[in-house]
Parts: sequence; C-alpha cells; structure tokens
Amino acid sequence: MKLPTTRSEPLPKRGGRAMRPVLGLLIAIIALSGGLALALWGAFGGGYENIDRLASVKCLGCLGLDPRVPGFSEFWTVYPEGHIKAGQEVPHPALVKDLLNTSGTKLLILFYWTQGCVPCAEQWEDMVEKDIASGTEENGKEGSMYSNMKLLSVDAAEDMELYGTYRPKGTENGVPMTVFLFEKDDGIHWYSHYGKMEVDDVDGMINNILYHEISSAHT
Repeated sequence: MKLPTTRSEPLPKRGGRAMRPVLGLLIAIIALSGGLALALWGAFGGGYENIDRLASVKCLGCLGLDPRVPGFSEFWTVYPEGHIKAGQEVPHPALVKDLLNTSGTKLLILFYWTQGCVPCAEQWEDMVEKDIASGTEENGKEGSMYSNMKLLSVDAAEDMELYGTYRPKGTENGVPMTVFLFEKDDGIHWYSHYGKMEVDDVDGMINNILYHEISSAHT
C-alpha cells in the first residue's frame, strides 16, 4: 500500500513571497527618512551649511549654559583685559561708525540673538514692553522711549563678523549679547554684556551713558 505523501511549502527564497512584507517595510522606512531629510532641508533653507550656521552660536541660558558675567566696571576704548586681543584697537565696522555719526545719535545698542534662543526672545520682549526697542528680533529697532538712541538687532549666526568684533573675550560664541557704543572726544567707547540682561539694567546703562558719560560726545 502506497503511503500518502504530504506536501510542504518550500523554504522562502530571498525575493520570494514571504519576503515582500520585509521589503515593504524597508521601502517605507527609506521613504520616510527621505521625506524627513527633505523637510529639514526646507526648514533650514537648504543644506548642512545652514544647520552648522545655526549651531555655531550657542544659546546662553538654554540647557544650563548661563554664563558668569563680571559686573560692569568701566567702558572700553580698546579690547579689555581678559580678551585674546587685550589692549589692541577695535576695528569698528563702517556700519557702526555711520550709525554713531547720524545726527542726534548719542548711543548705539547692538542686540545679538539667534533662532531658537529663548533668553534672547525674553530680553527682546522686555525691551519692547519698556519701549526701548520695537518690532521683532528679525527687523527690530529702537523704541520711542529715547530720541537720541539707535538700536540694531542682529542675528549673530547671520553676521559673525559684526558679532565677533564685540565679543568681550574674543573666544566665545553665545547669545544674547548686548553691546553699548557711544562716541567721545577720545574715540568710541563700548561695553558688551554677555548673556541675558535684565531690562532695568539695560535702562540703567542707557541713562548712565546719555546723562552722565557723554556730555562731551558727538551730537
């Protein structure tokens, strides 16, 4: 008597029917990864260069990066003690000189920020609320509280040359940073505050410059 035979399915070969779900999953993962890469490309304006640019300036106050900033003691005319170029002349950009030479301007404030910096946004909002500044960080300028002051809002990641000129030590890259500049008979005086600055301190520095420091300044 012939025994009945049982048929068994052959072992799946690579590329066979049993592999299709795996291939489908792999295709879906690749497609998703590609879509995510394109989304990041579009979100940052294209390319790793822009991602590197945004990462080149750290957000002070984010993730516990609050700097220890020494208290104000004096305005500087050259690079201050502790700077990598201590004692050397400051190459003030033409833009700064032009703004300081604008008729009626006795003080120029440079406010440095970058995208995603919460302390930058907080300081800016405080200055807007006090009418020291107006507009948004992207197109910000002075408010109406002081008529003899100019304010320039600068994305540090977009203009590293202008930002780098006024770093208090010349080695750090961080925002927010607030720079005060005014002109006297012996040249341009300046001071950089590294890290978030309380709005009352900003206002106090403005009053100090406008009403105590620059009686002989350019008008």
